[in-house]
Amino acid sequence: MDLATLIGMIGAIGFVVMSMVMSGEMGMFINVPSLLIVFGGTIFVVLSQVTLGQFFGAGKIAAKAFMFKIEAPDELIQKIVEMADAARKGGVFGA
Repeated sequence: MDLATLIGMIGAIGFVVMSMVMSGEMGMFINVPSLLIVFGGTIFVVLSQVTLGQFFGAGKIAAKAFMFKIEAPDELIQKIVEMADAARKGGVFGA
């Protein structure tokens, strides 16, 4: 898990909630029709623009923000060398 992502999200939410608590009653910041318009509208607009498989697969993509894997330098160097050879032999676009 990427600790920086988790700390950033918790910190951002914490500051928003803290500012809401400091400025008055929490209930004045919650408006259910507005929440329905923003979150429901966002979900259905996105759903109208992508396929159902892409829509439900977005959760796996979003989960990658919390999964952090450092590749070994040797593996990265090998990939770069292979890509450079392929670009040299066939061009960058494979022409």
